[in-house]
Amino acid sequence: MQNHEVSADDAPKAQRGIQSVEVGGRLLDALARRRKPLGLSELAAAADLSTAQAHTYLVSLTRLALVKRDAITGNYEPGPLSLRLGLMSIERQPAYRATLPHAARLAETVGLSVALSVPGALGPTIVRIEHGGYPLHVNLHVGSVMSLDTTATGRVFRAFGDPAQLAAMAASQAGAGDALAGFERTRQPTPDAGARQAELDAIRARGIERSVDLPSPGVSAMCVPVFDADGRLQLALTVIGSSESIDVGWDGPVAAALRDAARQATASLGAAQDIAPPAAAASVARVPPALADDAKAQRGINALDSTGELLLALVSAGRALPLRDLAAAAAMPAAKAFPHLVSLQKIGLLSRDEAGCFDGGPLAQALGLIAMQRVSPTRDAEPEIVALAAATDLSVAAATLGPLGPTVIRLEESARPQHVSLQVGTVMSLVHTAIGRSFAAGMSDDVLGGLLANEPVRLAGRATPPDAAFRERLAAIRAAGVDFAFDAPVPGIATVAAPVFDHTGSIRLVIAIIGSSHGFPREPDSALAQTLLAATRRLSWRFGWIGA
Repeated sequence: MQNHEVSADDAPKAQRGIQSVEVGGRLLDALARRRKPLGLSELAAAADLSTAQAHTYLVSLTRLALVKRDAITGNYEPGPLSLRLGLMSIERQPAYRATLPHAARLAETVGLSVALSVPGALGPTIVRIEHGGYPLHVNLHVGSVMSLDTTATGRVFRAFGDPAQLAAMAASQAGAGDALAGFERTRQPTPDAGARQAELDAIRARGIERSVDLPSPGVSAMCVPVFDADGRLQLALTVIGSSESIDVGWDGPVAAALRDAARQATASLGAAQDIAPPAAAASVARVPPALADDAKAQRGINALDSTGELLLALVSAGRALPLRDLAAAAAMPAAKAFPHLVSLQKIGLLSRDEAGCFDGGPLAQALGLIAMQRVSPTRDAEPEIVALAAATDLSVAAATLGPLGPTVIRLEESARPQHVSLQVGTVMSLVHTAIGRSFAAGMSDDVLGGLLANEPVRLAGRATPPDAAFRERLAAIRAAGVDFAFDAPVPGIATVAAPVFDHTGSIRLVIAIIGSSHGFPREPDSALAQTLLAATRRLSWRFGWIGA
């Protein structure tokens, strides 16, 4: 029997791959290098392809969700599968795995938000935020790129980072403008070399940095580096809070907790390198093969479909896989899978470890960081909201968790007259509305308890403590994935609502369909509820969530 497993040190460049995969890789590489959405002509030129050739490949890459096309501008950018591959690559890094539990404990200890930032092509990039208590509402999110000069995180990277990597980041940030967190429109005088060196020396001596009222007024932060066993900077750990709530004293409790968390993460990093990451659950749902309906009917590159099956299988597994297991998960012979994997290694979308297992590669990480930065719940949800309203002939609302609670940010109204006391900006009760309960079902007890104190300011909110029936209702919502409301808060009006998750499993949005109570379905398995769930699952996948 022929053995299709090859040794881990076999060089992929010496092996025969799939030419179409490598041509498609040129388009992905162009997106990674340019780090912004590109139109067809610009992207084709950057990849040294004709416009017609690039379009054919982009049809397949869009169908596979490696890229996505903006419905308004028509520009291409890294898609949901690129996001998930990049996250998978980051999440398997020893430094990330070693630091994450300490970051979670730190957030709980100080009661503030804690961000993990790794080096990206444009600069230090947030890849995880742990919230201690109620989330801080500031324009920072997974994917935010931090200014090297005006943020504590950026200055920690300047003080401790690799000089060559820092030079590349600084060059990239020179023209990035307000794409950076902490960007100042009124440019401050550049400090002379001596002053900058003194500042960096002071950060190195303290081992910690702070920023007050930056990157947002009223928000302050403290940041520490996390090193590997050789003293090389791996990531930064940043505590962020309102300037009134965070003690930024060099010897204060936040600084002490930060230093302790960084020491523990650095100490455990060596051990983490010897421990295999936990295997993903066997029942993880497969990512849908096509997230862009406009690409389905167009002619693409057939060979890329098999490539996509392998990538989807790897992402669904959530861990590195050897050739035999990866091919089996993609339902194809190893002999067929291997040439695709050779080419995926060549272009950098996949890498192979010493054990011979395939994982996300450097191109996947670069695309993933860009995709994280570009994720916009309101922008990405817009086509789904409009399509839902058209398909159901009912009103559709989207809400996010704002400073006062679940807040409506988009309302597509039905052509049918409806008396609905709902508008953009309405804050919904966590107890007495389907939208609010959908958010509440995804909250920890301490966060929910803190938010319930402000129930009276919300639509249909009343100052009544939650009881056993309410908690049973939340459990039922988690099980069904949807919640219903009838004749409340508005008589004669019914609602079905479902959450949209991001890659961490946190609820980013709740989408609700609203109509007359008369004849409105009441079961989670009804056609209306399933239509809503299909839309929210597509959006969740766009945000990197591949859970069941």
